[in-house]
Amino acid sequence: MAESYEYSIGSVRAKEKELLSSADIEAMLACSDTKSLVNYLRDKGYAEGETVDELIKNNRNETADYISHIVPDVSVFDIFSIVNDAHNIKAVIKGLLADVDYENLIITPNTIKPEDIETAVKEKRYSLLPESFSAAAEKAYEVLAHTADARLADAYIDISCMKAQLKKAEETKIDFLIEYFRTDIFYRNVKTALRGSKTLADKEYFETALIDGLEGFDKKEIIKAALNSVDALCDYLALKDRYKSALAVEAYKSSPAAFERFCDNLLNSLAVEKCKRAGSGAEAALGFYIARLSEEKAIHIIAVGIETDSPAEITRERLRELYG
Repeated sequence: MAESYEYSIGSVRAKEKELLSSADIEAMLACSDTKSLVNYLRDKGYAEGETVDELIKNNRNETADYISHIVPDVSVFDIFSIVNDAHNIKAVIKGLLADVDYENLIITPNTIKPEDIETAVKEKRYSLLPESFSAAAEKAYEVLAHTADARLADAYIDISCMKAQLKKAEETKIDFLIEYFRTDIFYRNVKTALRGSKTLADKEYFETALIDGLEGFDKKEIIKAALNSVDALCDYLALKDRYKSALAVEAYKSSPAAFERFCDNLLNSLAVEKCKRAGSGAEAALGFYIARLSEEKAIHIIAVGIETDSPAEITRERLRELYG
């Protein structure tokens, strides 16, 4: 662990040269099969592994290890692992209820040990989990066990995840992280509202699944619009134009995929603006970490395109902007 961020900034600037470039994206798009993709990434030095999933997992763990050695306070980066904790809680609950193996579904890095999640759920000792997740995990288990409503069960975990991330962002007092996660969580809630409106979800679901107290997100008005129609919700978002939501609505009207790409590109542009040339603080290391997460999405999209035999130009349209 470094004593100051001055060291991490110099290290990150050198390390950024290893990030995937536009040329790398074109080379990956030209791969004829996933084996060729894996070989390209291995030769590039991205990570070791025999499959795309192994490569991504190993790179993720290597990045977490690298960050832990170059920053003075690695706990700042826990905010990114909270979403993995949420995923793991869902995986354990569903696995135990269905009596199926879930170990291969566990994601790292995480802030809650998977074995602690398993003990908490198996023994119904939810207090073993952090306060941010204990009540939500218990509620999700009961909902899934008695109603088999996986969407509602997930909603309890997801809302706790978002609240925990917002709280963590505020605790860091890093302006970039606060803005980044407010934007991210705003759009995660918008996505939930749009999907819920499209599938005619009821008010109870929206009350559970949407967050309270997020700056720029009027839960009451969002629910009112979502219960009316998707068009009404889009009109409301365009009118209020929070976090560039007017542009997001234009993208959504083009296609849900275009909307997803817009959201990711917005977050990436924020990271580039605030972190790419930062000369002090944690921002440089945060930007690098976010860049690696963005690369995971790019590799996954390309791999799916190869597996489904999609034309390269179609896959290219689905790709997000790169940090590098």
